[in-house]
Amino acid sequence: MAVWLNKLARWKWNPALFPRDAPLQKLRYVVLDTELTSLDRRSKRLVSLGAIAMDGASIRLGEQLYRVINPGVAVPAETIVIHGLRPADVCAGQSPREAVQELERFAAAAVLVGHFLHIDLEALRKELSGASGALDNPAIDTARLQQWLDHRRWGYEEDRGHQVERLDLASLAERHGLMVREAHHALEDAFLTAQLWQRLLYSLERTGVKTLGKLMRIGRAS
Repeated sequence: MAVWLNKLARWKWNPALFPRDAPLQKLRYVVLDTELTSLDRRSKRLVSLGAIAMDGASIRLGEQLYRVINPGVAVPAETIVIHGLRPADVCAGQSPREAVQELERFAAAAVLVGHFLHIDLEALRKELSGASGALDNPAIDTARLQQWLDHRRWGYEEDRGHQVERLDLASLAERHGLMVREAHHALEDAFLTAQLWQRLLYSLERTGVKTLGKLMRIGRAS
């Protein structure tokens, strides 16, 4: 526990861009999602990425990024039925490094937001291995934030256990009354996550979480 607290105590981000006391409504966010060849840490590669910008709780529909990516490896058939990207689609895609560098520029000076974001960041940073500070923005996980809010509201009540445990994006979309238009499409899932973040943002502010420092203590993507 002491190691974890010490890690949080080190504010590694530029304090001019990301001050601890920055109000959440004044920050720029980039909400992102990826589709991968697999979830195996050793072999997973990107096949698409999607991102959309937010100013505070406002979704900037005109500021979005979507790229289909050629991972340079065969895409397993079992994942094609999930993300819908055919071999011909990925063969015509952008190189992984170029796509991730575009995302870096798009996300400059923004707090990154995603659902189970550590999975996406691991895959994205893999393509920029050796680049110092690659996607090293503050990053928050909407799944962790929802879990924190649930436990704060309900604790560990047995009759609420099924709701606290179901943290996948589709389940939370249903809980918050959000429409799922096209699951496992990187840009559509980024937009859905942005809508979820809107709702979580208001809930967090009602509990007193109003600054970036407090947000990172409870929702930092691990």
